Amino acid sequence: MSNTTTVDLPAWVPPAPSKQDDFQWAPLHTLDLSQIRGEGFTDVPQEIVEQVGNAFTKDGFAYAINHGLSNEEVLRQFSIGQYAFDNVTENEKMRCVANMRDHGSFVGYKPMGHWQIDGVKDRIEQLNFGSQSFTPEQRARFPKEMQALIDEVQEFSRFNHDVILRKILNVLSLVLKLPVDTLWNLSKEPEKQGLDLLRYALYRPAPKEDDEKSNGVRLQGHTDFNSVSILWSQPITSLEVLMPDGKWRMVRHRPNSLVLNLGDAMHFLSGGFLKPTIHRVVAPPQDQAHYNRLGLFYFALFNDHTPLTPLTESPLVREAYKDRNFFAEREKQGLPPPTAGEWERMRVRAYGQGNSTKGEDGHDHEKIGGVDVTLYNDTEKKAMLHHTNQEIHNARNHGQLNQFRAMARVQ
Repeated sequence: MSNTTTVDLPAWVPPAPSKQDDFQWAPLHTLDLSQIRGEGFTDVPQEIVEQVGNAFTKDGFAYAINHGLSNEEVLRQFSIGQYAFDNVTENEKMRCVANMRDHGSFVGYKPMGHWQIDGVKDRIEQLNFGSQSFTPEQRARFPKEMQALIDEVQEFSRFNHDVILRKILNVLSLVLKLPVDTLWNLSKEPEKQGLDLLRYALYRPAPKEDDEKSNGVRLQGHTDFNSVSILWSQPITSLEVLMPDGKWRMVRHRPNSLVLNLGDAMHFLSGGFLKPTIHRVVAPPQDQAHYNRLGLFYFALFNDHTPLTPLTESPLVREAYKDRNFFAEREKQGLPPPTAGEWERMRVRAYGQGNSTKGEDGHDHEKIGGVDVTLYNDTEKKAMLHHTNQEIHNARNHGQLNQFRAMARVQ
């Protein structure tokens, strides 16, 4: 990326890390992206292939380091995100609201309150740029205050796609024992046929009564809808991952690094061999509770018309898929598997709209495109039963119920 900036912005100051030291951290693998070299990033060491294969068939999450941007370049992007929420008028935000319910698109602003958990509305704002948002016509859909920044946004979006994502997809193709460019070929030319999203997100502190109702969960446990999600690490301790042992564990912040996870589309194409990551956002520790949590994400999708049919030319995919049929209900109706774009739009329309039902496993379930989609709830109520009513009463009276809940979540 170039070092050219177009507008002087208030600098984003990263929040102070929590002083709490008793978190149960998720033990995640670390991918060194600088080890992936060559023209088209096709020179991938075998140890990287093995490492990534282990991470994404077990935990579903991994760190990535040495991505190629300086800390100053990354902080600049957080400053753009901060500006998008603090310096854009409410009228402009509302003019640019994303059409999530009808079109199934996140492109534009997502206002607070569009989603809910057990009747509690979310406190999350987003500004999403799609990979096809950078034509003159599409740029006009974004707030006037952001227009002078869109070239920078586009450059950052392209770097996420053309460098970081391409490296990851090449490794995953080799994990599946496919030609190195297989998954990249399903993701090329995003500004013409792609649906990738560059997201700036702001989680505002929730009222205490909302946290009481939602058990401190700010974003319900879910899998992403896409192929690869790239999260630019930030200091607020709120992101949890559901580990293979069935316990939620916190993801530790690592400065100027990435947190990677896979979504539904990659799970489908791999025949279930690669794991879609189950994760959520919860209330931060007390010493960070007053901060806004600013997030920076790149959600990569396969191109719009890519059918989500398992890549059975891979022996690993064939083996993983031999006793499965993700889209059996669609087959019965004479319908083909959904495309990557269709799946994204169906999930965007449905997410957080309160149409799920509680299953015997305690999770929320909803049929989308004939597929049972799960929204994951914790086992806190079961864990809380191990404590007496008096212990819970004392914790509430001393303002420690959120901490008490956090302890219960990991037991």
